[in-house]
Amino acid sequence: MAEEDPAYPDAPPERVDLADGMALVRVRPERARAAVAAINESLEHLRPWMAWAQEPATEASIGTFFAAAEALWDQRRDFGYSIVEPAPPGSPLEDDIVVGGSGLHGRAGLEQLDIGYWVRADRGGRGVATAVSRALTDAAFQVPGVQRVRIQCEDTNHRSARVPEKLGYRFEGTSVPDDGPCAARPTQTWIMERSHWPVSSVLSQDSRT
Repeated sequence: MAEEDPAYPDAPPERVDLADGMALVRVRPERARAAVAAINESLEHLRPWMAWAQEPATEASIGTFFAAAEALWDQRRDFGYSIVEPAPPGSPLEDDIVVGGSGLHGRAGLEQLDIGYWVRADRGGRGVATAVSRALTDAAFQVPGVQRVRIQCEDTNHRSARVPEKLGYRFEGTSVPDDGPCAARPTQTWIMERSHWPVSSVLSQDSRT
């Protein structure tokens, strides 16, 4: 995001609780090590879809990225989240386990927020991305002035495309963006309008993406 991008009048919640102890928590630099482990365990899974996953992550690079994300949140211009779950009983880990990342991104003016997400490979097929996107759609519409939420994914990423479809987003078509995370690739765009969103944080029982 550019320095001149406008600020939203308020921020979404810093923590959003999901089912089974999972949660969305505001990105913090001290969680970089856990995020690196999740990314590097999932590189083969992420590489086809994520430009930033072409090389192994390092604690330094992710720490820098998270620090920048923290600053953007403070400026109310972009809102990054880690997807976490509790460490299992008896685990030597002192903190939650990072099982993915997500965010509400200010890429198209103050009336819209974009949802992005990635999930660790061994958590795929469990409904995590759907639960996260449902919760973040709720959170986006808590921000004053936001009228729509957008989800974009590469046209051949069929699993990812199922997420907005399940949640009732409207398919707007496929295009090739000039910039952004899907630049120069055929990309599906899905939109949810505030007036069409039934506010809910309950994950439907049939979600498995």
